[in-house]
Amino acid sequence: MKIIRHPGRIIIWLSVCALLAACSSGSSAPQKQVDIDATGQPVSSNYVTSRAVIKPYLGATVPAKGMSRKDPVTGVKITRLTDASELDETSDALIVYSRYSPENSSGDYFLAFGGNSFSCWVIERGTGKVLHKLQHTANKGIGEYHEVRWDLTGNHPNRVYYRYDAALYMVDDVSAENLQSTLVKDFSGLIPAQSTLVYNDVEGDSSNDSDHWAFMAAHYNGATYVVDAFVHYQISTDTTHLLMPAELAGTNLDHYAGASTFPRPNMVEISPLGTGIVLHYGRAWGDTSYGERPSDIGTWFDGPHLWPLDFNVADKTPVKISVGETHSGWSFAADGRELFISQNNRTDYLDAVYVTGENAGYDNRIAFGSHKDYGWALGFHFGKMPATKTGWAFVNTYAKSTTNDWGANQLVLMQLKPETQKPVLWRVGPNYNNYSGDYRDEAPAAMNMLGNRIYVSTNWGGKLDHREVFLFELPDDWASHF
Repeated sequence: MKIIRHPGRIIIWLSVCALLAACSSGSSAPQKQVDIDATGQPVSSNYVTSRAVIKPYLGATVPAKGMSRKDPVTGVKITRLTDASELDETSDALIVYSRYSPENSSGDYFLAFGGNSFSCWVIERGTGKVLHKLQHTANKGIGEYHEVRWDLTGNHPNRVYYRYDAALYMVDDVSAENLQSTLVKDFSGLIPAQSTLVYNDVEGDSSNDSDHWAFMAAHYNGATYVVDAFVHYQISTDTTHLLMPAELAGTNLDHYAGASTFPRPNMVEISPLGTGIVLHYGRAWGDTSYGERPSDIGTWFDGPHLWPLDFNVADKTPVKISVGETHSGWSFAADGRELFISQNNRTDYLDAVYVTGENAGYDNRIAFGSHKDYGWALGFHFGKMPATKTGWAFVNTYAKSTTNDWGANQLVLMQLKPETQKPVLWRVGPNYNNYSGDYRDEAPAAMNMLGNRIYVSTNWGGKLDHREVFLFELPDDWASHF
């Protein structure tokens, strides 16, 4: 494990209420000042598992870039990694979504995005040094919109992929003095002639081995992007599969067989192990006045389904894995199978669904948490858990600062057991954010592929008038503690 080293030490005094909150959990809370030695001490935690209200200890000042603090209740070490004033074209440094890792496989670098969606920087994790601003050929900016993703195989730790127009590209080594974009695959000759781009719609990820990719082929009709086809691409075999409307003839979506386009889902993605491609459709409704697709009720377009990579539904039927296009993420069961995690807006529970094998599908969902328990005023984000940390889901919440629910603005790791079995709920810490309704203040938090670091973009409880990237560190062996 690489240790972030910074000069000096930060002293934070326990408040009386924080100490009481920690003690009420039964955890070994510190009994006096919290003293962070920033010279490389092992990361520790108080392993708070109660539902006591834990407020962030903001201090009198906002940490400067490179400074570390420790939450006095949970023990989590928090380090500010960025200073957005060092980045051009943006007032923010962001971790834009929770569903893919901003950290490369070696842990040396992370990606910070600008608020304009067209800028992205490679930053050295240990020093905070800004290495490069990523650009496409001819110095065209790339960022959140271009779906930049690390190669996470471990074989190419400094490689990133991104899509631009109708093609997939890569920068093979982001640490090189001069960055060069290389074409991986041009889809323009394979997708429908009217399509001008391929994209997953920003949130979707590739498989964990960076081999399988999901896209929509689309064109702009003057008002919005219209989906012409769905695309699966495998890099290692240079194989492309397309799903066109005509190919749905004879299926439960036969009503699209004579059309030229599909309704647009929220996004598309590949499951972590490359098991299938997920089309994130919302729940189909009977009312036609708002475009709720009554003809799709009960079909494979009624909620997210896992489709076979080659779209051969005759051999493998798509599996329904969620009620609708709500916030979602991924986890792994003890047997290594993938679990799709989502917020169920019909039952008000948090669901975990096997996507393959025994008990696969939405009807066999595991309700491991409830909205009522966390607090009705909350919104949820779910991260992508690494395969080495099985049996847990990563939950990050956002709520307005007037909310006094225990679950407001918290980072939580939760055991994947039915709520009736009282799964362990580990309070990693407050996310040190103040949400006032701005989308960028939802404090997305993403975990690295080792499961020991969480990246969060926050405004430090509203003390900042913008957002910066902060790192929350976990003990390497946290999963063995419970």
